Amino acid sequence: MTIDALIDSNVIIAALAGDHDHHVPSADLFGLADTATLAVTAHSYAEAYSTLTRRGAHAPFRFSADEAWAALESLRAITQLVGLTPAQSFETVRSYATAGGIGARLYDRMIGEAAVIHGISTIVTWNVSHMRSLFPTIDVMTPPEYGQRR
Repeated sequence: MTIDALIDSNVIIAALAGDHDHHVPSADLFGLADTATLAVTAHSYAEAYSTLTRRGAHAPFRFSADEAWAALESLRAITQLVGLTPAQSFETVRSYATAGGIGARLYDRMIGEAAVIHGISTIVTWNVSHMRSLFPTIDVMTPPEYGQRR
């Protein structure tokens, strides 16, 4: 099976959170699942769940555990699940650290590595510049750009 695009966790979060600034174009992307094979990495579901259920001063969405899980399951039903093996995950962290990488861009690195390993030529994200700087040979675009291409 050929996968057309790998979807970043920030697109998942925006698609599921109705009050997110990018909600409509992100949700519209998943409407293309009938004509495009979309994939999500396993760790992106964990990152999205964590963000959606976060509490405290910097918690914009505050989904309950049940709400977040149901929302993620709805996307899982229309996407392919891909990921890195444990060894590939560890190697990605090692190479990121060796290159001086710090912080949350590690998750972008893991998504890009999954795209490379699974032969996925397109990543859809709202952090285009971050992803392009890590993976200049992969086609990186926003949800509206991807929708226009389809």
